[in-house]
Amino acid sequence: MVLNVNVKSVILEARELKISDQKTTSSIEICDVIGCHLCEEPGGILPIFFGSAPYLVIKYISKGKNYKWTAENVHVTGSREECEALRTKVNEKLETERPKKLGLFINPIGGSQNSLNVYSKTIAPLFRAANIVCDVMVSERPKHIVDIMKSFDTTCVDGLVVVGGDGTLLEVINGLLTRAQKEAGLDYDKPTCKLKPLEVPIGIIPTGTGNGTAKGLYGNTDVVTAALHIIRGKTNRNNVQAVYSGGKLASFSTIVIGCGLFSDLIYHTERQRWLKKARYFVVPLHLMLFKKQRLFDAKLTIFQRDSTAEDADGTSEKSTTYEQKGIWGICSAGGDFIAAVESKMDFITMNKHSQEINSFTLLVYKEAGRLPFLTHFFQLMAFSLSAFQKDFLLPYTVRGYKVKIQCSDKSPDPESEEVNINNLLDVDGELLDIVDGEYEVWNHRQLLRFYTSS
Repeated sequence: MVLNVNVKSVILEARELKISDQKTTSSIEICDVIGCHLCEEPGGILPIFFGSAPYLVIKYISKGKNYKWTAENVHVTGSREECEALRTKVNEKLETERPKKLGLFINPIGGSQNSLNVYSKTIAPLFRAANIVCDVMVSERPKHIVDIMKSFDTTCVDGLVVVGGDGTLLEVINGLLTRAQKEAGLDYDKPTCKLKPLEVPIGIIPTGTGNGTAKGLYGNTDVVTAALHIIRGKTNRNNVQAVYSGGKLASFSTIVIGCGLFSDLIYHTERQRWLKKARYFVVPLHLMLFKKQRLFDAKLTIFQRDSTAEDADGTSEKSTTYEQKGIWGICSAGGDFIAAVESKMDFITMNKHSQEINSFTLLVYKEAGRLPFLTHFFQLMAFSLSAFQKDFLLPYTVRGYKVKIQCSDKSPDPESEEVNINNLLDVDGELLDIVDGEYEVWNHRQLLRFYTSS
């Protein structure tokens, strides 16, 4: 939609623009203005005889249903002097915290393999309208972004933007966070080490197969909505989970860490890449409906706050160990996934103790019928509270936890598929090798800054 008005119909106030046409008066908040640019009317024979008044294009954010944002235009006609004066005043009022230069990382083969096209045709014009300069880097091979992050100077940009999915984001944050801990001289392989937060904000343009983090930040996976959140420049700090195995930090996570059912789904999906994108629907459905549940035993140790004792930081951990027999899967949900859930339901009521900001929810899946589990799966995708009210779910509120996976077979073949899968962990949709089926997960508070206006 384009609104055409005269410059005298635009009134600039402290925090908004009031725009009047012949029928109505509307308001645009200054924080929702993308940018103002002076343009010339298209050339032709008429301007030669009658002249052509310049006009000012005010591009702004329009907020619709389901958290979807669009970019709309107001065309303001008037003399060049009047239009230039209005442009200067409006641009001076735009937030100084908005990014002026961004480091942009594109995964060209993720999702529908259209990231480059999305950037050039949709995102780049929006960033230009907001006077944002981009330093663009395109991934050329698997883990290429990890190598780039080892030497990328984050001080030369105001923020970073990932054009891809959760896997690409994971490469960026793993590279940045690990480097930050090394530079700070911290013992980051120690699970209870207090890690140094990243100061540079990160935005996500969701073009990957899995876009869970973007949905948690922006309420949907619309690329224009994501770009407009980045342009506004507002940021929030988010908690991050870290995975440790073999005495070392193995990976960070912003969404879900899971073994058993969850690593099985990713493992079998990746083995059917010939199905292309259809594999993300066909394989999970086949496993849930037709394949026997692969149950396993595990030793689970959970760490919770001990209110009766204090350490140097004012907190202390108490641990409890459980022998879990015949379970189907174990998972914990990271900060952004929980943020998306909490925006639509009171997830915290699952456990009163999870009011504590440094706690998170751990779920243990017992053996379940196919129909009850499918119901749970679809309720989970719809962010329904009833998804967690199932007899086959054991919820724990934890500050950290440790898992030791054991094969259900007492003497399995060392080369069997079961043994191999037991050494795999699903981290934000990516498979991670763990040592001897054992890993540990801890929550780290406010470690990342993400562009989000929510």
